Amino acid sequence: MLRVMVPMIEESENWTLGKLFEDKAFNVKTQTFYRNKTSKDGAMWHGRVSDHPKDAIGGFEAFWNGIGVNHTANEKEYYDELDQCKLLKKISDKQEIWAANYALRPPASNRLFSTLITTHVETDPETGLRTGYVLSTPVNVSSDPEIAKEEYNATKGAFSAVERVKEMPDGSINWRMITTSTPGGYIPQFVVDRSLPAKIAEDVPAFLKWLSEHPSGISGNTST
Repeated sequence: MLRVMVPMIEESENWTLGKLFEDKAFNVKTQTFYRNKTSKDGAMWHGRVSDHPKDAIGGFEAFWNGIGVNHTANEKEYYDELDQCKLLKKISDKQEIWAANYALRPPASNRLFSTLITTHVETDPETGLRTGYVLSTPVNVSSDPEIAKEEYNATKGAFSAVERVKEMPDGSINWRMITTSTPGGYIPQFVVDRSLPAKIAEDVPAFLKWLSEHPSGISGNTST
């Protein structure tokens, strides 16, 4: 999985640029970008990238703790639409299956995303600089009745995402994310593709606000 997704996020550095979003409260600019749907894709890919000075976010450890440790549980604390989440299965210290229930604005119904979360951190042997990855891939748990019964009762959607938290020589963090989503139900795909750039850009100041309230990047919350 890493062999496929990590090169893809590196390739995204050459995707078509979209809108630049600026949040003055946290003095951060978020550049969005995209790749049109190919024959291998279910939908377009969208992405964003932002840079964060060390003195503003506390360095790699705090930032990575917020993104790469208890990933979905932390997201629930700063994603408005993420209403509930639960750990369905812990496979290893680096792989877990989570169910997330998104409460969308009416008339859309709630959406269930069951996702395999894979995390990985590597250190450059020459510079000592670290790079962390979070891979989110859709998973079908219907073959395991014990796990399946724990899923939320909602319309099933699917998304894939890769996040890269890269420590730079000056101690700052380059945060890059790419995602593709098919929400299921009756939401037209063009509506999703039109709204995603602004939505994923909003996640940056939302996370920074959460991090300012949890300077270590650890909230103690692990589920629902």
